[in-house]
Amino acid sequence: MTTTLKKNGISSFRAVGLRFRAAAMAKKRRVGTTIFMLLLALLAFGAFAPAFAPLPSLSSSSSRSDIAKLNSMGNKNKFEIADDMFWKDGKPFQIIGGDLHYFRVLPEYWEDRLLRAKALGLNTIQTYVPWNLHEPREGQLIFKGIADIFSFFNLCQKLDLLMMLRVGPYICAEWDFGGFPAWLLAIEPAVRLRSSDPAFINLVERWWGILLPKIVSYAYKNGGPIVMVQIENEFGSYGDDKAYLHHLVRIAHRHLGDDVILYTTDGGSRENLNKGTIPGDAVFSAVDFPTGDDPWPNFKLQKEFNAPGKSPPLSTEFYTGWLTHWGEHIANTDATVTASYLERILSKNGSAVLYMAHGGTNFGFYSGANTGADETDYKPDLTSYDYVRKFPYFVALS
Repeated sequence: MTTTLKKNGISSFRAVGLRFRAAAMAKKRRVGTTIFMLLLALLAFGAFAPAFAPLPSLSSSSSRSDIAKLNSMGNKNKFEIADDMFWKDGKPFQIIGGDLHYFRVLPEYWEDRLLRAKALGLNTIQTYVPWNLHEPREGQLIFKGIADIFSFFNLCQKLDLLMMLRVGPYICAEWDFGGFPAWLLAIEPAVRLRSSDPAFINLVERWWGILLPKIVSYAYKNGGPIVMVQIENEFGSYGDDKAYLHHLVRIAHRHLGDDVILYTTDGGSRENLNKGTIPGDAVFSAVDFPTGDDPWPNFKLQKEFNAPGKSPPLSTEFYTGWLTHWGEHIANTDATVTASYLERILSKNGSAVLYMAHGGTNFGFYSGANTGADETDYKPDLTSYDYVRKFPYFVALS
């Protein structure tokens, strides 16, 4: 997500408890009503989930042994991009995803929230990995409690949810310092963040050298849930340093293998995509854009920045609402507008990831902030990261 205001949202799934079928969507059988019903379900999920008792657990224990057993059966799983489509195990696949950040939900509720996401019809979960959560002080590594990302992976695996992992190193996400640890600011001489500054690249090499080897066994090809890994986050809205982006790709390939699907996300403008995409490294370029924009011109532009046949239309941040800063009125979302723009994507076999499917809470002092026209216009984010606000009105469903 970017530091400029541009969000609104949509969802992509059938009625609660029913399985989404891309073919049914293609036939447009009662699409508008179905999507609207699911948006109401999403409202209930986001607005009232904290008050619900947890759903019954499908498993009391999840371990990496489950993935190890799958690995022993051989590399049977395959997720790829071809013919401008996603392919899962040799069959066309439509990503119907949602952002649900493990670090914004207490671990005791992870499975509950994932079950609700699955009940909404989602087949993929997208999450960031904030560096400052896992290394708050230099050399102090934390992968337990709310930072136990591997237990989160295991739950997604158990619930048959795929994952899109956004490893940064910068994540934005309205998270403190965009996920960078504060101790980076104490380094002398000063490090130029988000750049090809050798000092910064060395720091990323060290951090990813810790993180990425830990997640490689969770890749889909190894029987895990992770199908794609994002490099940086909307870099085209920030800078223009291709050397930096190419460095990130090389580090990722070194630890994850050359066959991993890496992707970038940038706003749907030529300027952003020119600066944020990574040509020549076979990195898939995805887009995000305001919900009220016609999606298909954005997808047409996206296609220009991908290799031929390698551009399935994908909005990696399809906004279900908007964040709220201190002093602002709570954001409202018009469900009918949201549903209509979602339909435009799904009815033509496009893919979308809801931002957010469930927002959760910015615990401690991890809330980020935005700025306005200049640095004096400081806009701190609320403790709540709930993107799903009350709808201004409801429409009778036939």
